[in-house]
Amino acid sequence: MTAKNFFIIAVFLFSSVWRAVAADPDPCAATTAKDALAALSNVGSVERPEILSTTKILPAGTSAEVVLQKPFDAMTDYRAIVGYGDTPVKLLKGLDVTARRVRPDYPLVRDKIVDADKSTLLILQLPSALGSLWKEAQVDVFGCTGGRPGSLTFVSSFGMPVSYAPYSSAIVWIVLIGSYLLIALAVSRLSNVHQLSWFRFLDPVVLTAGSDGKGSLAKMQILFFSVIVAGLVGYIVCRTGLLSDLSQTILILLGIAGIGSAAAKATDVNKNRLEFENWAWLIRKHWLPNGGLAEVNRARWRDIVTTDGEFDVYHFQNLIFSIVVGGGLLVVGLRDLASFSIPDTLLGVLGLSQVVYVAGKLVAPPSFAELNTAATALRALEKDFVDAAARTPDPTAAAGAPLHAPASLAEARRRAGDERYNNYMDRARNVRIMFTELTGRTVPDDAIQPAFAY
Repeated sequence: MTAKNFFIIAVFLFSSVWRAVAADPDPCAATTAKDALAALSNVGSVERPEILSTTKILPAGTSAEVVLQKPFDAMTDYRAIVGYGDTPVKLLKGLDVTARRVRPDYPLVRDKIVDADKSTLLILQLPSALGSLWKEAQVDVFGCTGGRPGSLTFVSSFGMPVSYAPYSSAIVWIVLIGSYLLIALAVSRLSNVHQLSWFRFLDPVVLTAGSDGKGSLAKMQILFFSVIVAGLVGYIVCRTGLLSDLSQTILILLGIAGIGSAAAKATDVNKNRLEFENWAWLIRKHWLPNGGLAEVNRARWRDIVTTDGEFDVYHFQNLIFSIVVGGGLLVVGLRDLASFSIPDTLLGVLGLSQVVYVAGKLVAPPSFAELNTAATALRALEKDFVDAAARTPDPTAAAGAPLHAPASLAEARRRAGDERYNNYMDRARNVRIMFTELTGRTVPDDAIQPAFAY
């Protein structure tokens, strides 16, 4: 080999090495996020299609969907870099980026924002390390034909705040707990029953107690589903910045709980509520305290599965299915409440359990209804006795003495007659037995005597 040929070969090799060293780095050949970002910053003329996010906040630690305004190409290797400014966090490729054609029923297509035939749906698996207090991150999406060096086909970039699951959960819990505390405080201020301190109303059974002071399964069921749905909606807002639609299943669940509660309340009013006159009469005679039945009864957890001191299978069935559906809503609804659904058979069972629950109230012994009827008859006997004593002169008084109200029970008995008094007392003793059985309150003998003034 001559010196000239050797020189030519040396120059060729040197120029080849120089070109390789001086050439711009290739993002398609980069193996780290830092190298890929540096390579993209030196990219010259390349297609830069618009990219749209389906959310207003990117949820770190889970998947996020973006729509690329470029037709789907099965031969393109889609990649992305996520990070903050010049500090990349991760290079997404392979299973971290899923590309597919946009469905015709996709929301952005349905709203005529994008064209399904001219767009590509990308699903990015965002790392948890990207999570922040809603700090704006940068996402660079690019495509490579077959992943070969020098095959870059497009580059698209956008910036968006990023959420982090623990921070979002903390905010939702703080709001829910704070709201619950304020509600408990407000209810405790409005209610003087038992003179309970406000923290006793933190017990959901006490907070949702019925008008009779006992725990109400129907009202607690509404609270249960409402808190779950509100928490999930708040969580999704913190994570994505969007108000999630509620699926038809959730609306049916809330409707079932609401209708069941209304029907149960109507049944209680018809069967277990004392008429106002009887209620006021029992309070005047000191059979009941000023707060009525609500002050006699204390809400307990056992009220949720018992009726009149006995295990109620209707309550139990409704409670069990509510817990199962509520648990499923918590697990499945974290991602999207709009798509939450449960099998129709399970939804039907829950609705049927509500029907059985209300039907159980309808067929239950009309205990308070019977007490209401008995109290009405007793009031009539008392009025008959008092009126007779008021209009009849005292047989022991002097002839021509002016008529006046009886001064004592003995005088009232002389004037009205023992028959009226005995009729009243016989009925009063029976009503007292019924009242004690239903309320657990003992009524002394002097409280059942006919009264002339209250």
